[in-house]
Amino acid sequence: MLSEYSAIEGRSLGYWKVLGAMVALVLLGAASFLYVEIHGHGVTGMNNQIVWGLPHVFAISLLVMASGALNMGSMSTVFAVKQFEQFGRFSAFLSIALLSGGLAVLVLDLGRPDNMLLTMIHMNFRSMFTWNVFLYTGFLTLCLLYLWTMFEYKQYKKFVGTAAFAWRLVLTTGTGSIFGVIQGREVFGSAITAPTFVAVSLSSGTALSILLLVYTFRYTKRELDARLVYGMRNAMIFFLSLVAYLLVVEKFTRMYDPSSYAVETWILTGPWAWLYWLGVWGLGVILPMALLFNHNIGNSINGVLMASAYVVIGTFCFVGHTLMAGQAYPFDLFPGYTISSVFRDGISGTYVPTLPELLLGLGGVGIAGVIYVLGIRFLRMLPARGEAPKGWELPWNP
Repeated sequence: MLSEYSAIEGRSLGYWKVLGAMVALVLLGAASFLYVEIHGHGVTGMNNQIVWGLPHVFAISLLVMASGALNMGSMSTVFAVKQFEQFGRFSAFLSIALLSGGLAVLVLDLGRPDNMLLTMIHMNFRSMFTWNVFLYTGFLTLCLLYLWTMFEYKQYKKFVGTAAFAWRLVLTTGTGSIFGVIQGREVFGSAITAPTFVAVSLSSGTALSILLLVYTFRYTKRELDARLVYGMRNAMIFFLSLVAYLLVVEKFTRMYDPSSYAVETWILTGPWAWLYWLGVWGLGVILPMALLFNHNIGNSINGVLMASAYVVIGTFCFVGHTLMAGQAYPFDLFPGYTISSVFRDGISGTYVPTLPELLLGLGGVGIAGVIYVLGIRFLRMLPARGEAPKGWELPWNP
């Protein structure tokens, strides 16, 4: 540890404004949940074909970023990257906050959250949803233990941190496998979906960590060595390259297969192609990579922040496209057979999200925000100064 840990004072007007905004999001999310619970899901934009809507996009995005938020803790504990050791507490705590927000939205958007206990009693272990119950609760437990060891029992930190690192990979693989193992939906059902989710979690978790660290240090008037931010920038460039590689490989392998040529053509040119090209590729990969490789922008803190914001937005687009396009493609009831009916044969599903769905999703962001803002106020999560080790220099700059 290069600097002593300390909590922020949390007495400024700015702090109370941020906390108030997060609490307002939580209240709006709660009101939206009650509205949908009373009037039914008919007041949302979801329908018989698009059954996972905007709240699920928020929930899964938060869960994916929760896994990636542990990056700095994992790099210091598992890979002995000492310059990020000082952010280990922040890393584990941010994972807990994001996981809590994502799970809250996931539970409240299921339609009948009062029946959640029944699903836990009668489990189907051939379903990825059942396994994810254990993956999410296990990851939350490991993050809490990891945080505890960093506070009190440092002799167990490496063991618990390594277990959390392995678990997070399994967790994100499980999240991606929700879609990757569904053979009934032609847009889903790909072995590359799970590792793509892992890569997206690595890039988005790093991006969100950069945003929160820089702004937290900036507005609490703490010193943060710019080289640490640029070190995380370099890691994000690598993770974005991995995301781009997996996206290309997936499309190449599926387009090469004649049986999936039609569905892949629909993804690239159909009604949801705009979200894939503009959101997933444009905002999520190409634009941030262009900013980070620019000599002037990539070597400025504000430039890295801008690129990080685009990566976070691109993550929501990636999850949204995976869900929406996957459900919107015309359902093939009997593969290999030609059938006809008078009900929506060959018609793509349509979906327009409503305000209650948006507010419910933002409620999950508010829950994560409240936990984070209160946590750094009452617990010693952040170093008093973000310092680079003596003599340490960046191996590479744009």
